[in-house]
Amino acid sequence: PIIQRLGDLEDGRRSTWDRIRRSIVEPTLKFVTPGDIGMALPHRVVDNLLEFLNKVDNVVPGLASKYTLLYAPEIKYYSMRAVVNKLMETTVEGIFAAGDGAGLSRGINVAAATGVIAAWGILVKLGKDINNELFNKIKQ
Repeated sequence: PIIQRLGDLEDGRRSTWDRIRRSIVEPTLKFVTPGDIGMALPHRVVDNLLEFLNKVDNVVPGLASKYTLLYAPEIKYYSMRAVVNKLMETTVEGIFAAGDGAGLSRGINVAAATGVIAAWGILVKLGKDINNELFNKIKQ
C-alpha cells in the first residue's frame, strides 16, 4: 500500500519517509511505500476524499490535519471474522466488534447495524435497561 500525509496530498506532492518521520503521527502500518495517492486513485475519488475529510473535520477537529496519514488502496479482509455473541461481544470479555473490519458485514448498512447491536451489548454490559422491540428480538 501507499502512505501519504494529507498535507502532501493537498499540496500535490508525494510523501517521503523523511517527511513522514518528522510528522507528529506515527504510521501504524509499517510495510508501506510513501508516495502520491493522487497519482494512484482516480481524480474524482481523491476530490471526494478531500471534501469528506474537510467536512468531517468540522465534527472531529484535527482529522484533516496536514499530519493525518492516508493509506491506499483500501483493502478489506472479509475472510477474517471475529467470533462474537448475539450482542457483538468477542471471546475477550468487554471487547465488542462491529462492521466490515471485524469481518461481520459487507457494506455500510449492515456495518452500521452491527455497530448499533454492539452499542446495545455495551449498554447491557454496563447494566443499563434497554426498552426496544428490535433489541428484545435480537436478545432472544
